[in-house]
Amino acid sequence: MQPDAVLRSALEAVHHLSDPDPPWSAILSTASRLVGSDAAVLIVFEGTGVVDVQQSGADAAAVRDYAEHFHTEDVMTQSNVAKPEGSWLDTQALLPKPLRERNAYYVDFMCKHRMRQLYSFIIENGPDRRTSFGFQRASAWDGLSSFLASDRIRAYSQAVQLAAERRRAQAASWLAATDSAFDALGEASCLVHGTGHVVHASPAAKAIFDTRGTVVVQGARLSHPNAGERERLLAAVLRAAGAGRVERLAFRDSRCGGPLHVELTCANPALRFGREPMVFIRLRRAAAGPLASPDLLSQALDITLAEARVLHALATGVSLNDFALRRGVSIHTVRKQVAMMMVKMDCTRQVDLVRAALRVGP
Repeated sequence: MQPDAVLRSALEAVHHLSDPDPPWSAILSTASRLVGSDAAVLIVFEGTGVVDVQQSGADAAAVRDYAEHFHTEDVMTQSNVAKPEGSWLDTQALLPKPLRERNAYYVDFMCKHRMRQLYSFIIENGPDRRTSFGFQRASAWDGLSSFLASDRIRAYSQAVQLAAERRRAQAASWLAATDSAFDALGEASCLVHGTGHVVHASPAAKAIFDTRGTVVVQGARLSHPNAGERERLLAAVLRAAGAGRVERLAFRDSRCGGPLHVELTCANPALRFGREPMVFIRLRRAAAGPLASPDLLSQALDITLAEARVLHALATGVSLNDFALRRGVSIHTVRKQVAMMMVKMDCTRQVDLVRAALRVGP
């Protein structure tokens, strides 16, 4: 295949990165031909673990070895060599010849699987998530650096970045529309990885997590204060991610006046980059009884009508920021109103304000 035809083929495949379920075999095989490698992989990290690997031409044992252990030794993922999105990394440059024979990653992983050079293109590099294309060669190529700086590879790199940005924008748009729809129903939603790592949470979901009553977020992962309930929640996440069926749970929430209903289902494929397991979660808090109107809250709790409107919003799961946006007022004004209510109602936490509101009859 002629050079221009190789580039054209790779660019055509990359265009499909914005498909709901991209054709990874075609994307990786054409990329491998373009950059002169023996094999290509897509690697997705969530936190410190590998959550997805797609490959073309790679040895299954090497992929398994990397995902289960050697990703922690990978010289291209170390914090001291972190590079921004759109960058290329090469083990030849990172491991000069005198250091290679003494490096555990090179000796115990690369040589074991008959690799002499690995290089990668960084697609995404956030604090909790990293995605990259990885390429391997059985023989080292000293001219790789100048080749990667060529116009052809720059054109390909830019196309990958644009396609990845398009995919992320589509996912963000979908999540924003969903947040708005569930908020209109008085419900909340979030997107989590199969490990329980929270990828996205709607403002209403964050408000639920902040009450620290039932479902919470600890160390960026979905959790529960009770160990048994936490195990039940994370087991449901795994089942929803793997089986593709809807899981329904309910957690008792004495702090906020009623059970929290949680519905989990396998997420829309467009919300993930590779084929990692993702779960979409719907949260609905059932109040102990009908909530009083702002007018009644104002009278019963001896607070102003403006303060009562803020309290009514909190009790229905609306965040302070969202309330401020809806009412067209400053968030500082809303926070001041909350502070005044805490003084008037002798409360120290927002959840205490909500509990007091739920005790007022309609």
